[in-house]
Amino acid sequence: MPESCQFSPDRFLTDMEATARAIGAGYCPSTTRRMLDVYESGFHEGAVLWRTTSKPAGALNYRFYARRPTDTVAIATSAGLLAPADPMARLIGAWSGLYEGSTELCDFDAVDGLVKTWVFLGGMRPMADVLATPGVPQGIRRHEAAFDKLGLTWVRHVAVDYQNQSVNLYFRTIEGFTPAQAERLLALTGAELPEAAVLKDMEGFTAPTGCTFSVTMSAATGRIERVGVYALRLPTGQFPTIGERLEQFFTTAPSHDDEEMNAVAWSFGAQGRQYIKAERSYCGRLVELMRQWASPMTDTGARA
Repeated sequence: MPESCQFSPDRFLTDMEATARAIGAGYCPSTTRRMLDVYESGFHEGAVLWRTTSKPAGALNYRFYARRPTDTVAIATSAGLLAPADPMARLIGAWSGLYEGSTELCDFDAVDGLVKTWVFLGGMRPMADVLATPGVPQGIRRHEAAFDKLGLTWVRHVAVDYQNQSVNLYFRTIEGFTPAQAERLLALTGAELPEAAVLKDMEGFTAPTGCTFSVTMSAATGRIERVGVYALRLPTGQFPTIGERLEQFFTTAPSHDDEEMNAVAWSFGAQGRQYIKAERSYCGRLVELMRQWASPMTDTGARA
């Protein structure tokens, strides 16, 4: 891997401070440095990206994608970042052990440190098997029939959010995005369809063969809090309507990768709660890893 694509802690801290300042996000150097030390191998061996949202006070997050199976929860508990009996951490442990080749990823907040753990399940896995894993709350399992009716039968990633005490499932849709499909999927959370211009963006920038669709549920009650539609690796120089804050993010957050990856996700909740998530590659050849994982990317150009 070229030196420019490799992770440098000092460069990362400098880049994070500048990016946080540009988008008005908080930043704690000492907490960030500790996360880089605790997960040193993950940052140096994996691929790293930036993440934020269109919310005015949206946090600046960062993530590493591990290239080899790593028990990130054990690392977190050993470092005192998570309690050994944390039910969310135990759920991630159960999912990590479900399939051979599963890999854990971590999300960090620029102020608070570790906030989320993901599991790449090693490929597309049956939704029914994922929900039947011991430790999955009954309130979440009860959505199985609704997911199946919508054709959400294959899961690629799962995640838990420690800050919000929520659980995420990341499905692969079986067809390209359409407004009719959006109406069915958004009904999971009672969200209304967005305006026509947003639907056009979603149709134009998501992968034509099917996209990543996320469902976020309360760990305590199983209530579906929001859903998201992802457009991974936008065509070079092309963006949907994302607003001034995210425009600033994509302009300022540096990418040292040999292949750039910009992504957005439209998030929808009840009572009109809508916002956009934004992700940008940092280093470690993220696009190469996403290709290996067969992630649905829009790298062939946006459709009209």
